Amino acid sequence: MLLEIVRKFEYKSDFERLKTLKQILKSKNIKFMEQNYKYFGFSGTNIIVDMGKAKKHIILSGHFDAAPGSPGANDDASAIATLIDVIQKLKKLRLKNKVSVVFFDDEEIGRFGSISYIKEFGLKDLIVVYHLELCGYGDSIGLWPVVETNKDSYALKVIEQVLKEKNIYFEKVGQLPAFYGDDLSFREAGFSHALCISVAPKKDKEAIKRFVKGDLLNVMFDYYAGRIPRMFQLYHSPEDKSEHLSEEALKMVSDVLVSVVLKFNKENL
Repeated sequence: MLLEIVRKFEYKSDFERLKTLKQILKSKNIKFMEQNYKYFGFSGTNIIVDMGKAKKHIILSGHFDAAPGSPGANDDASAIATLIDVIQKLKKLRLKNKVSVVFFDDEEIGRFGSISYIKEFGLKDLIVVYHLELCGYGDSIGLWPVVETNKDSYALKVIEQVLKEKNIYFEKVGQLPAFYGDDLSFREAGFSHALCISVAPKKDKEAIKRFVKGDLLNVMFDYYAGRIPRMFQLYHSPEDKSEHLSEEALKMVSDVLVSVVLKFNKENL
């Protein structure tokens, strides 16, 4: 079960989470490389799993570090568990494009891991980036941020096709106030085909829309007053626990990502 993987990361320090990730990958015979980096005096390690040997490649990513004081289940152990499942499925398939699954370090302190990845490996031959954040709480997919720079991107076009084919409810969301993911590092580097994928309860969609449209000051006020959607109340809090997550949500995202990779197998990009 994917939730069992999530539980292996709960309540652990970032160093312990890195160690746990490497242990799990080794136990599943998944080969990986470590990218050690230094950024602004911080030392970190990204874990990279490459599949396929083509030049053009797709990046699927999440981050393994957690916010201080948070068990870090949905943010972002949910992504770790989902991506491990994706790796196991893709290993059995014939891939037209190279797929790099990247577990970034230091997202919480400023996306140091993804910035360092781009600095070392660049953007050449990159097709799309799908970054996972908060993938275990809810029953519908959120694609974000859909903004002027990526509204016509391959990333958005292809995943929309997959979600419609699977009849999965989804919403396209603009920039969330005070929230970001490692996909932002790629867009800041000039690569527009980068998107974040999250899961949210469909019943909360109107509340989430109001939250997204709010300015930062009001959002922070509502946050401390407990008036924001439940998924954001759990975010970066001591209540970000696996008990709030569902196996179905994690499997849904895994299935979507595998289908997206296969869809790109058919695209001439």
